[in-house]
Amino acid sequence: MHNNNLSGALPDALSSCQSLMELRMDGNSFNTTIPVSISNMRGLELLNLTKNSLTGSIPEELGLMKGLKELYLAHNNLSLQIPESFISMTSLYQLDISFNDLDGQVPTQGVFSNLTGFMFVGNDKLCGGIQELHLPSCRVKSNRRILQIIRKAGILSTSVILVCFILALLVFYLKKRFRPLSARVEIIASSFMNEMYPRVSYSDLAKATNGFTSNNLVGTGRYGSVYKGRMRFKNSVSDVAVKVFDLEQSGSSKSFVAECKALSKVQHRNLIGVITCCSCPNLNQNDFKALVFEFMPYGSLDKWIHPDIDPSNPVKVLTLIQRLNIAVDIGAALDYLHNNCQPRIVHCDLKPSNILLGGDMVAHVGDFGLAKILTDPVGEQLINSKSSVGIMGTIGYVAPEYGEGGQISPYGDVYSFGILLLEMFTGKVPTHDMFSAGLTLQKYAEMAYPELLMDIVDPLLLSVENAWGEINCVMSAITRLALVCSRRRPTDRLCMREVVPEIHTIRASYVEKINKVVSD
Repeated sequence: MHNNNLSGALPDALSSCQSLMELRMDGNSFNTTIPVSISNMRGLELLNLTKNSLTGSIPEELGLMKGLKELYLAHNNLSLQIPESFISMTSLYQLDISFNDLDGQVPTQGVFSNLTGFMFVGNDKLCGGIQELHLPSCRVKSNRRILQIIRKAGILSTSVILVCFILALLVFYLKKRFRPLSARVEIIASSFMNEMYPRVSYSDLAKATNGFTSNNLVGTGRYGSVYKGRMRFKNSVSDVAVKVFDLEQSGSSKSFVAECKALSKVQHRNLIGVITCCSCPNLNQNDFKALVFEFMPYGSLDKWIHPDIDPSNPVKVLTLIQRLNIAVDIGAALDYLHNNCQPRIVHCDLKPSNILLGGDMVAHVGDFGLAKILTDPVGEQLINSKSSVGIMGTIGYVAPEYGEGGQISPYGDVYSFGILLLEMFTGKVPTHDMFSAGLTLQKYAEMAYPELLMDIVDPLLLSVENAWGEINCVMSAITRLALVCSRRRPTDRLCMREVVPEIHTIRASYVEKINKVVSD
């Protein structure tokens, strides 16, 4: 939206663009203050508001945008000091505040220590900073003698305050450390709901699902069951999926906490849409925990690839373009989790039963019960180091390094994605009885690549497609990509940012060939 005639105030509604990576509104005539709400744009990496008529101070809240890499605010009428919160922005490497009316001391840490990354010309009242900036020293207005007296008088009180502060921290730590898991779950669930999610009770969910009857049961998993329901939110009624956790199952409460934490940090069209959560006593005063999601009318990908799972509920066969579209959707979701949300997230349990198909067969990645939030700013620490991770995921899809105690990293999801691609296009589950005595799904595909790929194509796919030449081309490209993704060593695999354009290219090539055949 740069270089237009837009004017007035920057709209607060921009904060709803949670997945937006770049916002360029330079070269306009916006003439109010910078709205604090912009700091809520979690996915934003670049913000350019240069050459407007913005006034007031730079909001401190902008310094809380952990993923922001480039910030351009030059040629405005901004005043007051540079926010101290900018010092802690580890991701920020370009900051241009030139030609404003800023004053006060320039920090010396973070982006302010980078001569090429920090631009400030045209702010004559700035002082301090690193020596290389050649700014004047900041004047000390207070009398030095008075300051010395104040410091001496404050030593005793400061010491008392420091001791009290340390004791308070110790008490807080002990309470937090030894608080029962159920209490910690309540706090997490409460904070999750208070922000933007509607409150629902056990009675609300029981009513919506007809008392959690078997007629409303749509699936079961490791930590609970999923029921279809119908609920009213505000002025509309919609179908929902209610995931009820089996709290007698070991690890169920931790799974609930993990999903709450992960889902509260993400928002993407190819991730399952969470509506709210519930953590309260049921009618028998027993603990009850559930998550409420948007209902996915076409169920899980698992049932479409393997229709024999539920013979009573037959589904149509996925066409080649549908499988390619689903692969693109899954890739986009993982790319978002690994690269575009802050902090980054590793799913850790990617498999067909955790891929749900919504309207127009759009794929959504769900079940974040094993998801891990990466706290390391670099993202993935040492992927070959050892840890006590153990098996993280589902047999057949779990990355081999996890079984060997390797560090959790996005490359584990890439491995699972490679296995998923092979399963989608061959119709073979990686735990099939035929895979024994050293034979795996990958080796099965390697043996057929590239000459015999039509021998391993999913027979159901061949039953609905007759363009064998085009199928063979797609199989060749998909198999090559899947095998690279599922290599044994993590460092030999691609990352999702490299995988996504590959899938788009495969799909575009297929569509082009089909269109050419139709036109001929």
